[in-house]
Amino acid sequence: MDSERARSSYSLPDPPIFSSGTYVVQIPKDQIYRIPPPENALIVERHRNPSVESSQHRRSCCLRFFLPIAALLLVIILLAVLLPPLLASPKPPIVKLTTFKLAPSGHDFHIKLNIHNPNSVGSMSFKSPSHAFLSFRKHELATAKFPLIHQEHGSEEHVTLAFHAKSSSSFPKEFKRRMEDKKSKLHVVMSLKMNLPAETIGRLSMHRNVEFVVVCSFTVNTLGKNSKILSHDCESKRQ
Repeated sequence: MDSERARSSYSLPDPPIFSSGTYVVQIPKDQIYRIPPPENALIVERHRNPSVESSQHRRSCCLRFFLPIAALLLVIILLAVLLPPLLASPKPPIVKLTTFKLAPSGHDFHIKLNIHNPNSVGSMSFKSPSHAFLSFRKHELATAKFPLIHQEHGSEEHVTLAFHAKSSSSFPKEFKRRMEDKKSKLHVVMSLKMNLPAETIGRLSMHRNVEFVVVCSFTVNTLGKNSKILSHDCESKRQ
């Protein structure tokens, strides 16, 4: 009996009964851990390595400074390469004399020549008024009209100029003497001048109105029936 009472006096207490409600949990401050936002990490990194930020800043400044300069230089180079061929003046025709003949009338002359267009692109068209003048020792002998021909680049045309003088009475005495002396072997030096207005078409179909001047000095063996051109020198230029 007494033993049972002793066991009951030493029995474990009943577990506490929790009721619903609000509880406050206190944690020591030294055990609270906070995770900083990513922005704080960047700030710390910048303070730790200031050279990284300054190098990036210098790199961006250099790019902003040099990129416009590089673009401008590229544009200048392209213009220097592309513009000269577009703006280049057309080359004058190359003229070569082939034959010279004195007509039976005694005051008409026929000169055949080759006209070469040396331009690499485009074409040229000779326009009116195109005139040619035949002279002996700076004395004009006769005139002719140059044919209105059209030439593509690199092409060659054969042209005959028919010079006409009103009469042989206006010729210099020395020239008339050589005309009358059929047996003379004295060479005769004459000059030919041509004023040739033309329209040229170049790159990108650019049209230009120009005038070419061609001056030729040539020597014939005689003014008789079998006259031949012994030598000639022609110079062409653009007015």
